Amino acid sequence: MHQFYIHDIQNIEFSKSQKHQIKNVLRMRENDLVRVVDVNGQGAVVSLRDDEAQNVEVVEPITFKEKKRKLKIIASLIRNERLEWMIQKAAETGVDELVLYKADHGVVKSYGSKETRKLERFNTIALEASEQAMRQFPLLITEIIDKNELASHLGTCNLVADTLEHKHSLDVIEDAGDVCVITGPEGGFSEEERKLFASLHIQSVTLGDTILRAETAPLAISILFSAVHGRGK
Repeated sequence: MHQFYIHDIQNIEFSKSQKHQIKNVLRMRENDLVRVVDVNGQGAVVSLRDDEAQNVEVVEPITFKEKKRKLKIIASLIRNERLEWMIQKAAETGVDELVLYKADHGVVKSYGSKETRKLERFNTIALEASEQAMRQFPLLITEIIDKNELASHLGTCNLVADTLEHKHSLDVIEDAGDVCVITGPEGGFSEEERKLFASLHIQSVTLGDTILRAETAPLAISILFSAVHGRGK
């Protein structure tokens, strides 16, 4: 069953692009079922009442499992194809918010005048992946920042996944509430960045004994976080 995000569960209406997808891509017809979830996280299974997806009938409400803790990842900018893949997988594995970071050693430093358009595309990718994963709320890619803006994005439990000898991230997130994790570029963090992290009281952790690619590290931490959350810790 396919899921679509809509504006209001009390007034269910598909957008023009959603109607096109329902009719021409998914080739759904009258009486077929779809899931709809609104901006407040209220969802329902509905039946199409016509072939044009103009009218629907609610079949049953959707009950989502309460998510007691949230995961925010500040991930270094990487090359476009790998970044878009990472965004898809971050949505699938349950990351709540993704902030993109211009790391000192990152290959991609800035999008210049294309930044707004890039964020729009990234959020479209995240939305579609979140629908496929049947999430209650879509993954949000909120900003592209540099190190001088890091402080304003921190929460109560702030970690940085580094390649040096540190406590394993699993040992930290098991006892934490909401978590914010910074992941680095292929070239690792600069000494200046490490000094900044220390001054902001961001705890360094490891994700294991191997060196992960820049697009893999965010997924590793999100899978660990989801595993802990799923066990009710």
